[in-house]
Amino acid sequence: MRRRTFARTLPVGLLGVMGLAACTSEDPAPAGSSPSGAPTPESPDTPIDPTPVPDRTMAETVDKSALRLPLEMTTHVMVAPGWSSTPRQLGGMFLGYAEEEDALRYIAVVEDGTVSWTARRPLSCTGFAVSRTEDDAPVAVLADVAAGEEQVVLSTLSGYDLVTGQTLWGPTEVPGPQVAPGLVFAAPGEQPMGAGGERVAVAAGTGDTVIAEADLDGGRIVAEHLGTLLHTQGAQLVAVSSADGSRLWELDLPAGADPMSAHVPGTIDPLANLAVVRGDTDDGEGFGLLVDLTDGSVLTEDATAVALDPATGTIVLVSGTVVTGMDAEGTELWRYVDPEALRLVSAGERLSYALRPEEGTLVVLDTLQGMMVQPYDVDQSGPLGVPEVFSAEAAVAVRISEEQVHLVTTELDMDFGS
Repeated sequence: MRRRTFARTLPVGLLGVMGLAACTSEDPAPAGSSPSGAPTPESPDTPIDPTPVPDRTMAETVDKSALRLPLEMTTHVMVAPGWSSTPRQLGGMFLGYAEEEDALRYIAVVEDGTVSWTARRPLSCTGFAVSRTEDDAPVAVLADVAAGEEQVVLSTLSGYDLVTGQTLWGPTEVPGPQVAPGLVFAAPGEQPMGAGGERVAVAAGTGDTVIAEADLDGGRIVAEHLGTLLHTQGAQLVAVSSADGSRLWELDLPAGADPMSAHVPGTIDPLANLAVVRGDTDDGEGFGLLVDLTDGSVLTEDATAVALDPATGTIVLVSGTVVTGMDAEGTELWRYVDPEALRLVSAGERLSYALRPEEGTLVVLDTLQGMMVQPYDVDQSGPLGVPEVFSAEAAVAVRISEEQVHLVTTELDMDFGS
């Protein structure tokens, strides 16, 4: 098996999907719309039983020899849970969905490849989240629809134990679909992908509304992450606990910032507990705060995307064409400058993955030194696997095509090399 140092070309179709899945430097949707482009919920033609179904079987094993994978991943068992969406990961559990003919099928998978439970939802209910209760229990929150008065379709949420699929609460009515990372919802706007109504944020442990923009006097709810809610108030960014609404910290937004434009592009990595908060300024330059959600400290003000490599502890920060490796204190370890503005996809197992959207190539950097490397066997043929989501134990969701995301598990492949 041979390696060379160059950027790997991606198929055109895969580029489009990866652009949506990546922690992109571009806003995935205008302010007030769903971060995933989720449609307005609609009632299915036939009723769908939303009750999670326990499984506890091993997902189908994949023949890795037909794929191009980073070499370090070829020694572990790969399975095909059936996901078409990029899954969320929390505590070694992965949750994603498969788009079937008449419904979505959500599939929860343990990092060893065991399918824990599945649940069906209408095709329009693509907004979902994983979070934690005040007792630190992992929760999966899925959207659904219900019939209201005068043929009005209501949006609802239900919370489930992420590990077992046991119902914890719900269905609870919310104004509309997910409009920001985490448990943030609003009524849809009059125009597709346009600005929606006032937002609410709910608690992962109960489904109760913790904050509503109607009570913020002009503030904007920005995101929810593992029980921490972010919103603006005046010229500040404020973090509160979703358990009781208590204030955790606050920080001043940059001079000239428009608080209502503040948003978190993409998703927030649960391994890093860091968020990029972007927005507009009156000088047209904009801002990109890299915020430690633990205490509100700001590591930099020009970030576009961030990921943490759990294997090395390196924080990988993208700002346009510049990629920077930092330690936990924000000290720069290395810097790489690319010819093109990059879209960060993921980081893990000593490597970071980013896209060159215009050139259509994948840039892979060593997270210890910032050097460009080629982790794929250049003699191998087949679909290119791009790592999207890592767990702390190095399980990783790998996108194979527009409609397929597989899981490299924590289990060693006993047939490797035979």
